[in-house]
Amino acid sequence: MVGVATGLTFLAVMLLGLGVALWERTQQSPERLVRQRLTGVRTATVTGPKTTIGLFRDEAMSGLPVLHRWLSRIASASTFRKYLEQAEVSERVGMVLGLTGLLGLIGGRVVWSLTTSWAWAAIAVVGCGSLPVLYVRRQRRLRLGRYAEQLADALDLLTRSLRAGQSFMQGLQTVAGEMPDPTATEFRMTFEALRLGRSLREALQAHADRVDNLDFNLLATALLIQREVGGNLTEILEHASETIRERYKLLGQIRALSAQNRLAGQIIGVLPLAIGVMIYLLQPDLILVLFKEETGRLLLAMAFVMQILGFYAMKRITTIKI
Repeated sequence: MVGVATGLTFLAVMLLGLGVALWERTQQSPERLVRQRLTGVRTATVTGPKTTIGLFRDEAMSGLPVLHRWLSRIASASTFRKYLEQAEVSERVGMVLGLTGLLGLIGGRVVWSLTTSWAWAAIAVVGCGSLPVLYVRRQRRLRLGRYAEQLADALDLLTRSLRAGQSFMQGLQTVAGEMPDPTATEFRMTFEALRLGRSLREALQAHADRVDNLDFNLLATALLIQREVGGNLTEILEHASETIRERYKLLGQIRALSAQNRLAGQIIGVLPLAIGVMIYLLQPDLILVLFKEETGRLLLAMAFVMQILGFYAMKRITTIKI
């Protein structure tokens, strides 16, 4: 009876989570309905292979008004919404949090049914629940990394456009049409913001907030100074592009010099797991003791935590910022 009750409870929780997720997908705020009706205003056309972008930001944290008001009071929720935008994840914060809780409950319930250990169930809740956050973090890192690598080429293209006699606005439009994503998307949004009447300072500030890139922050500062006091814009862009390329060249050299230490850290991190699998294949009883006895499960939990701390320490040691 206890097993049946536990199974029914798990099924009810899972169905409840799925129901909340479906409600989150279908429920729409009044502001979003207005945006859908203003179809002609919600999009903008730019000459190039990618022609449609959104001009309005979806400020809603969740389709549920109560959850939206609660999340709006939390500063970390606003930060996470910015991360979702930078990762180009279309889901809202409430949807991601609901998915996080659902995966955590499912993972914890499955592990508890296998081990009957609350410690391992708690670890499974944290591990499975963190998967959506880790995915968003990875997508954000990859997208911003691609932008950083493409920025120097975008500045070169903008410089050539200015030397060909085009204006700064036309140069931005050229970059938006010729560069690949995500650089094309970001410059296209900046171009549309300027075309709709925003000042250069506001457009560059919005661009800097979206990409979170030090090189662009310095470039934006130089452009604003040039706009106020004058100067040769093409030379500013050339020097900025050259500086970015030299910085990435130095970063590549540092990565090459630290490759051995990074590889050693990865091998040391994987070695305990590999040894454990080999012992299990040769003498299963020696490893099963760690799962059957309470002391063994405690030692495994401590080893898991120390492995995570070791990975983090090696990551910090081998990561050098320029």
